Amino acid sequence: MKSALFSLRLRMLTPGGVTAPEALYAPQNTVPLRRDHNNDVHLPGSTLAGSLREHCARYTELHPTEKLSELFGPAPEANERRAASPVGVLGTLLRSGRETSPAKRTSIDRKRGAAANTELHHTELLATGTEFDVVLRWDRPDERLDTFLRALREWRPSIGRGASHGAGKCEVIGLGHRVYDLADSADLLDWIGLTSPEDYPTAQPCTADAADDRLIDVELRIVDGLHIGTGETETDSETERERNPALKRDGEFLVPGTSLKGVLRSRVEYICRVVGAPTCSGRNREDREDHGDCGHCRPCRIFGFSGKEAHTRRARIAVHDSTVTEPVKEWRQHVAIDRFTGGARPKLLYTDEVVTAGRFRLRIDELEPLDEPEPAGSSDSVADRTPRTGTNRLLLEAALADIHDGLVGIGGRTTAGCGTVRVSDPDWQRPAEMTELAERLREEHV
Repeated sequence: MKSALFSLRLRMLTPGGVTAPEALYAPQNTVPLRRDHNNDVHLPGSTLAGSLREHCARYTELHPTEKLSELFGPAPEANERRAASPVGVLGTLLRSGRETSPAKRTSIDRKRGAAANTELHHTELLATGTEFDVVLRWDRPDERLDTFLRALREWRPSIGRGASHGAGKCEVIGLGHRVYDLADSADLLDWIGLTSPEDYPTAQPCTADAADDRLIDVELRIVDGLHIGTGETETDSETERERNPALKRDGEFLVPGTSLKGVLRSRVEYICRVVGAPTCSGRNREDREDHGDCGHCRPCRIFGFSGKEAHTRRARIAVHDSTVTEPVKEWRQHVAIDRFTGGARPKLLYTDEVVTAGRFRLRIDELEPLDEPEPAGSSDSVADRTPRTGTNRLLLEAALADIHDGLVGIGGRTTAGCGTVRVSDPDWQRPAEMTELAERLREEHV
């Protein structure tokens, strides 16, 4: 019998981590990272096993045959005996102990496209550059070993919470492996001597050209001002008045992927409603789940949905955080208006930190195929072999065009002269198929 051990080194490209929402020690409205008995950040092997299984399914050479079994075990049917997975995750080890940081998140009201009330919360994140060592074991490795090694080098997992806004994206920077022939006395002795993670094969530096999964990557220019608040106020040291600072990360103004994703989803749902295509109703989340509304329309399939009794699905896309380059900021004062007198209300002067100029990027990655392959023979002309843009991709492009045209804003105070941005990339243009989007949405049933 032979057995193979693999040592992987994962590096986080974006902040993230696996959270523990059930933790009793967490403050209110805070989602902490999962930790072990030593209070060290822990990366569960089950998280990696599920991601690796999905990744390996893309390689036809790794698919099971009559002679070769499933690498990660068969999916059990009803009343069927479960079988152990030939490939298993033995464990993970945090290599670099970087400090964690909280990220403020809020939900977006899908109808208004603005921040929802009472949904502000904090999520604990590991920093970019955090590294984990992962050990895998494959009992009875077969002729698929070389392909499996290639798949490991090309693996780009998104671990933990927030994959749909770019959190937890990782890459493999090291790989080592050894196949032990347990019928050989020398290999058997080495196998028995494995007592600690340091005895496993050493992960050697490796690189691989992974497929480009970017759907949209354009630069946006701030036109009139952008304010994305923190949900908390600070006191001005000079005037001793409270003011609302803008959201920052490491001292740079931040446009969260959650905000961009929420605005895009709200606009996509609006487009579907206008043309008469199926979309979620205007009920709140609990009502939609009770009536089974979520999960069947295009917006739900693009941006994901949640529900009861495992009626959930993650998003097909990831909208990344973005920092503002060359920012110009100013503090703008506002006062509330008395709706009866039409004059200013006393003691309600407040100040917002607004980015009046600058640029940031809108990057949308594909977590899984956004559009199903077009069936053969669907083209009107046999001679026309040019593949047409998928309907879901067109929906995203239409929402981006509406943002560019100023029909929808980003951030706070969009009804008071803030939030307008324009696409500044000279190569960006509206897809030619945009004119047929409404007809496609009405004809196609998801």
